[in-house]
Amino acid sequence: MGKYGCIGFESVSEGNREISVSYWPDLESIENWKNDPEHVEAQKQGQQRWYSSYQIRIANIEREYENTYD
Repeated sequence: MGKYGCIGFESVSEGNREISVSYWPDLESIENWKNDPEHVEAQKQGQQRWYSSYQIRIANIEREYENTYD
């Protein structure tokens, strides 16, 4: 992902559910990564081995903030 401009990645799983979020600078970078031959092969492997279904959402972050309580 790094060579296509991914600027961050987070993943959480619970039981048989997983949520992964990747951060990109623009839609073109996402499209380039999506069409990379290695990524296409990885998708096929994932579908065959681990995932019976999946959902993709592309969204913009309008605002972000964080509170830390000690």
